[in-house]
Amino acid sequence: VSYLAISQYHAAVAAAADGKDSPLKCISPWEGLSDLYRDVACRGGVNDVVFLNFWWNTEVKESLNNPWDDFAAREGALPPNLLNAHPLFNDYWAGKAVAFEKIRIPILVCASFSDHELHTPGSIRAYQDCASSHKWLYTHRTGKWVAYYSDEVKALLLDFMDYHLKGRSNRFEDLKPVRLEVRASRDEVHEVRWEDSWPLPNTEYRRLFLSTDGLTDDAPEVPAEVSYSSRDGSAEFEITFREDAELSGHMKLRLWVEARPDEGGDCPDDMILCCFVDKRDRRGQSVRFNGSAGLTEDMVSRGYMRISRRELDEARSTEWLPVARGDSIRKLAPGEIVPVEIALCPSSTFFAAGEGLRLIVSPTEVVHAPIFGKDTSLNSGWHVVHFGGEYDSHLLIPVIA
Repeated sequence: VSYLAISQYHAAVAAAADGKDSPLKCISPWEGLSDLYRDVACRGGVNDVVFLNFWWNTEVKESLNNPWDDFAAREGALPPNLLNAHPLFNDYWAGKAVAFEKIRIPILVCASFSDHELHTPGSIRAYQDCASSHKWLYTHRTGKWVAYYSDEVKALLLDFMDYHLKGRSNRFEDLKPVRLEVRASRDEVHEVRWEDSWPLPNTEYRRLFLSTDGLTDDAPEVPAEVSYSSRDGSAEFEITFREDAELSGHMKLRLWVEARPDEGGDCPDDMILCCFVDKRDRRGQSVRFNGSAGLTEDMVSRGYMRISRRELDEARSTEWLPVARGDSIRKLAPGEIVPVEIALCPSSTFFAAGEGLRLIVSPTEVVHAPIFGKDTSLNSGWHVVHFGGEYDSHLLIPVIA
């Protein structure tokens, strides 16, 4: 799990580096990030100022075989200071990302929907981008080790290894590629089933437009705006589902935003958005889920964006998954209104008729995971979200037909 999963990715890439058949016959990375910069250090251009320090002090420094100074010289800095040494995505960070096009051996990868701050995006990326023609994805929404040591997973891993290492005939001869666990809440699993692909083949992407009435299927014709204080405010938009709905896949938030100054102050040239998707029960109460590092009060999904880092990698981005370049800075001019596309972590959630979804756009983290923390100190003034008319602000959701 975690570091041992990441190690498997890089071992598989290294084993294939000489162009010969890999000495590895298969791997099973169980929840591991695959792009250190985009997955945790600087997601959406927003610096995480807690995790790298925690990781260094609890996992790395006491296990090094060489002096800390040598480590810092090779990496450019010790982990707590890496973002100071390498603030933008560059060759250093690219060297930490996994070259999945080189992994062609069979792979069984686990991606939980309960580790949005660390492993979820990278694990899903591993399955999607791995070049292997024999790959499987196991999803769940409980704790890392709870799933890994379960009887179900131990039996699955044994069959996977038996099939690929010993050639024993078993379910992996015709097992569908994706084990999907659909959650209704932290404690209620709505359904478990095996699917043909990820994203699911019967996904219908639906736009929920921001409006003065919450989230609507039709885009408002008249432009409007909502503003909130960048110190302690937020903007919220809701929708109630009239029919049962399963949302399994990637969500994307497209917003038109503007930064305005406090009265008598200078106009901000940058802003950070922390975006959350919350499930509401029929009484309007939040429904909680498991999250990263033992968090038990998490929401459905989350995403972050520093507006000056909004440029996308067009070659890697899709309609439903925007990928930030991370290597450019575009500050805001006074009064400038710009569109941004924010990736929200993949998830699988069931909403019964009468239950709802709430979108929260905030200057700070609405739900904090214990060993993670975003630096939002640059926020100042007022954040303005524009919608309606020419401003097509919307939440893209993956509805399973």
